[in-house]
Amino acid sequence: MSGLELVAAAIGAAGSVATGIAQKNAADYQAEQQEQAGKEAFAASQRDADQKRREATLVQSRQQALAAASGGGASDPTIVRLMTQTAGQGELNAQTELYKGDQQKRGLFDAANASRMSGNASLFGSFLDGAGGLTKGLYQANKDGLFN
Repeated sequence: MSGLELVAAAIGAAGSVATGIAQKNAADYQAEQQEQAGKEAFAASQRDADQKRREATLVQSRQQALAAASGGGASDPTIVRLMTQTAGQGELNAQTELYKGDQQKRGLFDAANASRMSGNASLFGSFLDGAGGLTKGLYQANKDGLFN
């Protein structure tokens, strides 16, 4: 093995490491994007939950207005029961939206963690591949008497 072949082994090792670094950087970027999407999904669910609460409030207001206009009165037990049920359903709808958003966020954060783990594994593998290639080149160079 000539000195040029040893240099080629070193360049191959450096290339393996550079590839691993690039893969890790790409995985880290992907993880950041996934986390951002998770935060956005949760924020959207908060807005949707607020909208569900507003809708329930509007329905309650309409129920109260119709009850007052009918002459039955807004304090009639049936009207109070209906308004209470409407409020409960509105809050359930809001909490359901928050739950969905939280689940999306958790899923995307889990995917981000998996991306980071994949990037770290690629980087570690590239170090091993580079070290193996360099070691093989050094062994062959020593065997061929380059160091003697």
